[in-house]
Amino acid sequence: MNKLEIQDPKVASKIIAANAESEKRKAELGVLGKFFGSGENVRLYIVGTIALGILIIALAYTLIPDRFRSADFGLKEMWTLVVLPVESTIIGYLIGSRSAGTSGREEK
Repeated sequence: MNKLEIQDPKVASKIIAANAESEKRKAELGVLGKFFGSGENVRLYIVGTIALGILIIALAYTLIPDRFRSADFGLKEMWTLVVLPVESTIIGYLIGSRSAGTSGREEK
């Protein structure tokens, strides 16, 4: 028998309410919320995932043989026009969000 039998109605109602709240939170999170979670650091997780994805794509493009790369879009163009500006913007965002989060709040 896997189910727990509860005799006290107060305890049973608290368990039912907790399960209902849990199901409600799961429904509110959506697809991205299930992957990234919820809380203060969700934005950082999303930005970090984007940065990691860009770096993996750039690394894969860098490591493939020359004959498979585009003649018009070389490694120099990819790193100077795409990867470095995007990554530096992401790093600036991460640093700015950390410093704004710590200095912008009032202590109580």
